[in-house]
Amino acid sequence: MCTINDIRNAVSNGLSRGDALSLFNQCDFKALAKVADELTTQLTGDTVTFVNNVVINYTNVCVAQCPICAFYRPKGHPEAYLRSPQEVVKGVLEAKARYSITELHINGGFHPDLTVEYFEELFSSVKKAAPDVTIKGPTAAEVDFYARIWRMSTREVLERFRNAGLDALSGGGAEILSEDVRRVITPYKFNAEAWLKISMEAHELGLKTNSTMLYGHIEAPQHIVNHIFSIRELQEKTHGILLFIPIKFIPWNTKLYRDGLVKGPAPAELDVKVAAISRLILGDSVKRIGAYWTSVGKRMASTLLMAGANDLVGTMINEQVLRQAGSVEPIKPTTVAELAHIVREIGKRPFLRDTFHVKLTEVNQ
Repeated sequence: MCTINDIRNAVSNGLSRGDALSLFNQCDFKALAKVADELTTQLTGDTVTFVNNVVINYTNVCVAQCPICAFYRPKGHPEAYLRSPQEVVKGVLEAKARYSITELHINGGFHPDLTVEYFEELFSSVKKAAPDVTIKGPTAAEVDFYARIWRMSTREVLERFRNAGLDALSGGGAEILSEDVRRVITPYKFNAEAWLKISMEAHELGLKTNSTMLYGHIEAPQHIVNHIFSIRELQEKTHGILLFIPIKFIPWNTKLYRDGLVKGPAPAELDVKVAAISRLILGDSVKRIGAYWTSVGKRMASTLLMAGANDLVGTMINEQVLRQAGSVEPIKPTTVAELAHIVREIGKRPFLRDTFHVKLTEVNQ
């Protein structure tokens, strides 16, 4: 078993992939958490940030039908939907009036009938109706799918989305950046190389992105470590990543669970280890690491804020993807005050931020 000083020394000497994997496999999660928290405090002090946002899914129709997903519906299914740009605008304006949101987080499935003009109308309509609301939009996976069916390059799709009003990419679709895992959990999605390529193109075009990692399914520790190093290497090239968000896999309503490939949610020890090793690998390259309360729960999120994480991602009003999978979090919207309470409870200071982590306002209520 390694000691806290062993971890400190390894980090100060510069972690290789092998070093990081050894720490992940051999070190106690509490020791990893302590060193990760020390490093986070050096980087960002006692601040914890989050954005006030609403989640609107433009469609739940998806031809990929991934076994990790409980959100999608086939075209023609009685629960399938496609929201018009006007419906999205209405949802944004309602959320702005009721909750004072500053960000629209918008994603959807792979709908085979959508055109680029649909998205251009959607983004431009939101911008016209709510110019002060940031649009953080489709994942790289969606960009790849629509580029293929529209016979465009992914760069052209990104350019047209940006020109219509898209401000940032959400960072989803990365899952685990290892092909042997992706062949099982997302067999009909693009590959890891394409996720990295599209993210780089977005950064080159001035579109900042989040980055994500889905853990707690069939991956092994080396997949987690390799994924985080891939994120670090991308950030060192482009400096376009705003936030790294480890997302705990919720299995209950998924095909992966029904097929017996996953027996249940990952243990809490893994949640802590993932947050901690993320900080130890990423260092100051990505300053903000998410404690994604919608996937781990609010109680565990507060623990992760003492294990290397320093961002609660967002209020995520109306989040549906994880709830469809069986998230334990209640349906009622979470408020800024509730997230601030989680932060103050552990002796840290809550700050409301904008999408780009520039405008910060301490939450005192």
